[in-house]
Amino acid sequence: MRRVPVALWILLVSLIALGAFLFLDLKEKKDPLAWDLDLDTIRFEDMAFEKQSSFKGDRFYASFEKDGKKYRYRASTAVPNLFAEFEQFKIQGLYLFDAEIKKQFPEDPFADSEKTKCMELVPSSENAFKVCASTEERNGKVFVVANRPQNQGEAYLVQSYLFDRLKQDKVTFLEKRVFLYPTATSTEEMNITLMAPMDVEKATVLKRKYPEKLHLLRKEKEQDEKKLVYWASENGQEIPAQLSNPLDSVLRQFQIQFFSFEYDFDPAQMWEKATPILEATLVAAEDGDPVKTFHVEVRRPEQELEFQGKKLLLMQSSELDGVQVLDLETVTRTAGYVEGIYATEISQGNSNAPAQQ
Repeated sequence: MRRVPVALWILLVSLIALGAFLFLDLKEKKDPLAWDLDLDTIRFEDMAFEKQSSFKGDRFYASFEKDGKKYRYRASTAVPNLFAEFEQFKIQGLYLFDAEIKKQFPEDPFADSEKTKCMELVPSSENAFKVCASTEERNGKVFVVANRPQNQGEAYLVQSYLFDRLKQDKVTFLEKRVFLYPTATSTEEMNITLMAPMDVEKATVLKRKYPEKLHLLRKEKEQDEKKLVYWASENGQEIPAQLSNPLDSVLRQFQIQFFSFEYDFDPAQMWEKATPILEATLVAAEDGDPVKTFHVEVRRPEQELEFQGKKLLLMQSSELDGVQVLDLETVTRTAGYVEGIYATEISQGNSNAPAQQ
């Protein structure tokens, strides 16, 4: 057997080491950052996006002024995404802010101008500063400058969509969903009371009596060596999946149909004279352990309420500020599932459901 020359062994070891180094370098390589900051607020034109941090996590809000009135709402997922992008500001290229690039900006690069889109960033640990992007787009990228001392004299090439998305409709940045379930949680318990029928005439013909109350619990069982999840009443009676699962889904779909800045009526003034229709309490849990409880109450206004072709009801929730409006159709679907489950419990002899007369 011929011996491998020592020089060849050294070459092989060197190549392996070089390969490992290059692999690790590629793995660790990240896009360069213009800054890495913890932001409290982002301001763009008449909108302000806020981040409130606590031991429970971050909460985001969007606020603005319209016709002399101030509005503040929970923010949609678009806002935390915005914070993530501008806290760690990734760049495609670093340039000197020279005479050639300055042609794309007004004489004062941070003055309001048709040549730029500007925003203000408010870090938690230093002074606020302005960031302005040129409106001259090239291959999907624009030049950006910041009046922050650490970034003075520099211009950055970034993806233009970072600033384009700020021009979207206000509603894009507002959270419509009523119930925001924590990550990895699901509904563990539903307490629902249907206090009045959605269709009074039909309920009269069927001689239904109200309120109709449901208390449903999520359970597990073994079937064909598989673990199955199902809904059951308080006495352990299994509820048909075609009714219980859609009920859980439709309740989680409750959302603000229109925001208060979009209409000129006052839902709060309608609330006291409105007819109670539905109350629901949902318990969100992770691996069977309760994490959060949600509550919502829905009422029908004294006079039929319609806006932009949508028939509306009123709602209040532990998750919302003030009285909001939601789509009548969503509540009608919810009531249909409640009535279906209630009728099923009666037919199965559930003592917790009073017999209809």
